[in-house]
Amino acid sequence: MQIQQVTTDSDRVQVWWADGERRRGDTAASGRASQFHFLWLRDNCPTARHPVVGEKVLDPVTIPLEIAPASVEVANGNLRIVWANDGHESVYEAAWLYDNAYELETRQARRYQSTLWTTQMLANFLPEVSFDSVTADDEGLLTALRLLRQYGFVIVRGVPTEPGMVVKLAEQISYVRETNFGVIFDVVSMPDPNSLAYTAVKLNAHTDLVSREAQPGLQFLHCLVFEAVGGESILVDGFAAAEELKRLHPEDYELLTNTAVRFRYQDKKTDINAKFPIIRLDADGNYFEIRYSTALLAPLDIDHHLVKPFYRAYQNFSHLLRDPRFEFKFRLRPGDCEVFDNRRVLHGRDSFNPQSGPRHLQGCYIDTDDFLSRLRVLERGGRDFRESLSVVRSA
Repeated sequence: MQIQQVTTDSDRVQVWWADGERRRGDTAASGRASQFHFLWLRDNCPTARHPVVGEKVLDPVTIPLEIAPASVEVANGNLRIVWANDGHESVYEAAWLYDNAYELETRQARRYQSTLWTTQMLANFLPEVSFDSVTADDEGLLTALRLLRQYGFVIVRGVPTEPGMVVKLAEQISYVRETNFGVIFDVVSMPDPNSLAYTAVKLNAHTDLVSREAQPGLQFLHCLVFEAVGGESILVDGFAAAEELKRLHPEDYELLTNTAVRFRYQDKKTDINAKFPIIRLDADGNYFEIRYSTALLAPLDIDHHLVKPFYRAYQNFSHLLRDPRFEFKFRLRPGDCEVFDNRRVLHGRDSFNPQSGPRHLQGCYIDTDDFLSRLRVLERGGRDFRESLSVVRSA
């Protein structure tokens, strides 16, 4: 991206891009522009970062609120500013400015748009990769992580059916998160279970560990043995179901996004509870997570006038989550590992008969931050982000 020209306003610089495009609201014939406030530019000067670790060392509190430039120009294709208050020189690489422009349309365009799916869509394309491709090189792992980000799940085929392999697969991405269920948990029918997962009953689609303040991000379920009758796996795109709820029952959608309810898990050694909305949005109004578990929904402690409307909204959302349009059922084979975004994709299983044969899965979790971190590092090809700083400093 090249800078065509720069102009200044009372408190900002306008950078006009030579890309031949026009942005809505632009009036200049030269093309589209991005606006950068003087304060923002001084705060993000490349020299304001430590030369080795790359973290910011300039305290924004020390920047005069009325800071202004003595001169602004395009130098060697980059933006060069000399500041009036102290004569400091700042040089900003054009590509860096373009990538970090913050007008509304640019911010919206930067947001990643995942693919919301239904069972009909999965009939034409199933996100799946081989274990060998994921472990062979970074390109294979990057493919799997991109599928995870886009669809919220991926099935890894051909994972060796040895106990503990689920952790080895997860560690291709990041550290495994230990919970009260351990580093690895065995999903088998137990005589003295501390979770419905460790029984043979049907599990409606749900998200795991909803009673924790921070739900785990990625969940791994690796099939070691599957000879039992029944026990088919269930996956549901919670964001797609939420969109449908928003379309069909907007008042229920508003209630489930704005009403926090309590979830609680208890056993002999643990008592964990948290209070959040069923459908949680981020600061920009985008889907952030689904917290849904009929087993762990605690007694409602909300305003009296909301109790009946909440149950109506909860039931309408539940019906959608169990609708065949959204409920994708399949049978895991030994060596398959389903990996899914536990904050987006709900999972469950049909009941099975433990007397008909064993069904043994092993699972573990990693955090969303670590998953996205690994994805970003792979997408930049291992290039150190500090290289861009050195490019600007030497401009």
